[in-house]
Amino acid sequence: MQENIYAAPEADLTNTNEDAVQPAFYIVSPAKFWTLYFFTFSLYGLYWHFKNWKQYKIAYDDDSPMPIMRAIFSIFFTHALFGVIDVRLKDKGKEFSWNPNLWATVGVVALLVSRFIDRFTASGSFTTAIEFAPIPLMIVYGFVLFKAQRAINISCNDPDGRSNSNITLANCVWIFLGTIILILALIGIFLPDDFS
Repeated sequence: MQENIYAAPEADLTNTNEDAVQPAFYIVSPAKFWTLYFFTFSLYGLYWHFKNWKQYKIAYDDDSPMPIMRAIFSIFFTHALFGVIDVRLKDKGKEFSWNPNLWATVGVVALLVSRFIDRFTASGSFTTAIEFAPIPLMIVYGFVLFKAQRAINISCNDPDGRSNSNITLANCVWIFLGTIILILALIGIFLPDDFS
């Protein structure tokens, strides 16, 4: 019991968990990651890069990263992002088996090849079979980002991403829009030529 009954209650207000205040990177659960990635046709990757650079900028009080530009030009900044994720893992003494440079290279190559095929299929230079090659490349890129996401979650003491596992209203809007685009794409693929 306190000596002075009129004194304000004393409490320890120091936070020993720095990640509870501001995680260094964007934490997300595996189920939410894959749901948003597939329903946005990998456009979630842009948001993923943006959020990670934004969190990094805030957590490390670093003015140099421009999150929007680093997301738009993620091909040039993927290696840097994976590198700082790896540094965070090592600083926190966390064990995670990965080669950040190799994973970043695989992701960049998958993105570049996918963009290259998209450009040339639009001009009619490739056959129909190659037109579908960006789909497996999109999946490869998703696995690359997911590997980095697992490293992020571990480095931020939330291996299962429970702090960001709920689907929000904004997520539902993106899922709805992605579903509409998917339906329209399927109609375009399977609609007979005489209807177009």
